[in-house]
Amino acid sequence: MGLFRRKQETLNEQLLREAGLDQNESGMAVAEPEPEPAPEPEPDPHPETRGPADDVVPRSPIPTFGVSGSRQRSRVIEKLDAVGSVKSATLAGDRIEFTTLPNGDVIVEKEQGDADLSPLADAIEKKIRPPYRALAARQSGDLWGVGAKRIQVVTVELAQGERIELTLNDGFQEVRVDDELSDAEVPELVALGEQVGADYCVEAERIDGDFWEVHVSPL
Repeated sequence: MGLFRRKQETLNEQLLREAGLDQNESGMAVAEPEPEPAPEPEPDPHPETRGPADDVVPRSPIPTFGVSGSRQRSRVIEKLDAVGSVKSATLAGDRIEFTTLPNGDVIVEKEQGDADLSPLADAIEKKIRPPYRALAARQSGDLWGVGAKRIQVVTVELAQGERIELTLNDGFQEVRVDDELSDAEVPELVALGEQVGADYCVEAERIDGDFWEVHVSPL
């Protein structure tokens, strides 16, 4: 598992870029020079014959993947919140899994090599904002399909454990850490549970450090 941070573009830089302007070293906005028109290519005497779907992402480009959480690990996501396609010659392997935190940091869970995953994240974030869990799969050549599911992320300071299950039923509270009874106090999870009713179950799985993915349901 690894972490990388994408370069953050300032609002001023974004507005200048969208207006076709740039900043010189003194900070003044200058217009970008108009590119010279490219010469028209000569016709190919032997044009390549392409099928109608050579550059089209298949209708189901993303393999399904499970929802985290001790009770929901075997569930399969039937509907993704966002899908996209990316062409990249730098991505290795055939499958990449990553999670994006609310601050935009990307936690890499499965990747062959250490290529920058920003193109995949950028494709998803045209449609949804972090946090989300994403999976990318190579379609053919340099073409990748990527899909993502929104998740809820909270910060919980707990030194040990990878999974937490907190239940409150008829006034009786039980906390389990990695399936073992625990006396750990997790007020952040209690606050989430109280939002759905008097009796509830909150499941949390550590993403990285103090960041946890949570699922809250009434009982």
